[in-house]
Amino acid sequence: MSSPIERPAKRVRQACEPCRRKKARCSGEKPVCSHCSRLRQACIYADERHENGPSLRSASPTPQPRTSRQSTTHDRILEDRLRSVEAQLAEVITNQDSVRRSASSQVPEVMSEPSRASGNINPSETRLPSWEVIQTAAETYLLYCDCQPLPLFHRSTFIQTLRSRDGEVIFSLLALAARFLEDPALRASQVSSVHEYMEAARTIVSKKVFDGVVELSTIQTLCLLSLVDFTEGTTRRASMHSSLAMSLAHNAGLTAESHSVLSGHDKEERRRCFWSLFLLKRLHGADFMVLDLSTDDNNPRYPEITRSPLSPAQPINEPIPTGAALEVPKDKGVIAYAIQLSEVWFKITRYAWRREIRNALPPWSPESEYSIILAQQMDFETRVPYSYRFKPSKFSQRSAEELNTARDYWGPWLLIQFLYHTNLCLLNHPLLLSLRLLSFKGVIPEIFLQHTSDLLSSHTSWIINFIDMLESKPYKVTDPFLAHCVAIVATIYLQESFVDDLSRRHEKQQNFDKCLGFIRGFGTEWPHVGRIADKLEGLSRTVSSTYVASDEPTRKNRKLLIDLGQFFEILEYSSSSEIAGSARQLFGPSLHSSFRASRTEMAQTSILPEPTRVERQEFGTPTSATILDNHTGLSDFGQSSSFEIAAPFQFSDDELAVLAGNFFHPRPDVDGNANWWNMGNFR
Repeated sequence: MSSPIERPAKRVRQACEPCRRKKARCSGEKPVCSHCSRLRQACIYADERHENGPSLRSASPTPQPRTSRQSTTHDRILEDRLRSVEAQLAEVITNQDSVRRSASSQVPEVMSEPSRASGNINPSETRLPSWEVIQTAAETYLLYCDCQPLPLFHRSTFIQTLRSRDGEVIFSLLALAARFLEDPALRASQVSSVHEYMEAARTIVSKKVFDGVVELSTIQTLCLLSLVDFTEGTTRRASMHSSLAMSLAHNAGLTAESHSVLSGHDKEERRRCFWSLFLLKRLHGADFMVLDLSTDDNNPRYPEITRSPLSPAQPINEPIPTGAALEVPKDKGVIAYAIQLSEVWFKITRYAWRREIRNALPPWSPESEYSIILAQQMDFETRVPYSYRFKPSKFSQRSAEELNTARDYWGPWLLIQFLYHTNLCLLNHPLLLSLRLLSFKGVIPEIFLQHTSDLLSSHTSWIINFIDMLESKPYKVTDPFLAHCVAIVATIYLQESFVDDLSRRHEKQQNFDKCLGFIRGFGTEWPHVGRIADKLEGLSRTVSSTYVASDEPTRKNRKLLIDLGQFFEILEYSSSSEIAGSARQLFGPSLHSSFRASRTEMAQTSILPEPTRVERQEFGTPTSATILDNHTGLSDFGQSSSFEIAAPFQFSDDELAVLAGNFFHPRPDVDGNANWWNMGNFR
């Protein structure tokens, strides 16, 4: 049986104008054919335009045949109208996208002032300032913020690539750099807009994250927003931003060296973005991962070295130790060693946070966390090249121009100096050691007391030395973390200043005041540092109100009342920076009960015994028995049996709950010039 004959498809009498012009098959549906509907374009039929188009309406109701010239004119008019529609659609799309990418090659006009009547910020109304203001802010950022402490952008190409950077980066950059603008009028106008800039940047970032169009600029912006939020006292929101940024960086593959075909600039910015996040997390005390920085396995390369620490005209005069057994470490750049040392700092802060652990090993045990961290600090020393150390760097001998033109080097260099000494001060802080010993009921070794006493005396004096050095140079220090380092040292000088010896009390009080003045100097640009200074003064008043001086040369049973809550708010960077109640502005009522207000925790303190010192021994006649200050010391070993050795000292919980009442009795400070950092070769 033969198959039925298929009839050809019905020919469309008339195609629409777009299909006819493109010579495409038209379905002929009206008012819109399927082809135009799929392409979302205007569908127009010639007869409709002839009947309804006012510009083409004939004077006679009967259509007249068009000449070739009229047909050409008709097509031209149609094309012009299509171009007009396309232009209008493009303008609409551009306006919708302007919030997400407002920093394109064409900088928007001067920012229009958003309405503040309701107290709400409308990011769509926020506009960038003039290009001159943006460029000034970018140059200010390079001078006072770049590598101080975050090495976020590729410095050598930053200004050249500024016009092509996304709007959220520009907004967050303005929010951070506005506080350092030198022109008072310009600074005032930009500082007043900081919250608008931050809200606009957050809105753009949120849309990119939820729309699935995350770029490197998105993570860079989160890094800057986290830093600004932290300084403004909203530390929980800062932690959320940095955690989101680190999660995005991990999922985007920034945690490892990229093997993709990328330009040198793109690879360098990827590395700097990751290490800036790493440094931010470490300095702010947030736990996210632990990396083995002693090797380069699976880690991105460190940021490139932008300049040499020593100019050819200033060679190193000191001999560098050499030998067959000495391996000279490869120079990874000053930023790399700041990053590596921040890992040790993070472990110390985590150790300090877990201040009361029952059944833990005593700190002098080789397997204790204290000993492991101290070993890691010493291992760090073996990896640092000689040229980065204090003595060969000759900071105090350099001119102001030389220092200020290389701030991207001297910023990380100063961070290394301050962080190295603060690490040892915090690890051996009297409060932390005394709380650790609360759970230990055995004998405290004399060597350990001497060891911790010497470390405290030496490294606190080095911080004072750095403060004096910086105050003598016309060099503006802008890294706020240095102020936190000084605040930790200030708490040690504060407790050492409450002693009966008037001369020693005056000396320690002077050092405390010097630390407080250095911290106050940051308050103008960094509000959170000003709050740290306020808390230090509050702690000083609390201790002063409980201290009563004695006329006796030595008071063995001196007691003080101290608010431990105030103390730990200073020691913990995030606590010292947070504004009370800021968490309630971030979380809703269902989570308000999770936040505990700062509580007062008063403790009665007393002193621990001082280490045995040779100059304080009192020897009687050879036939008399000698008791060495109620506890054994190094001089006890190998003594004649005619000497009576006292029993090892033990203390109650109250006696070990030491804070402001001097962990050790005052003694002459160790000469800072003998310190390894000054010697430069870790001897």
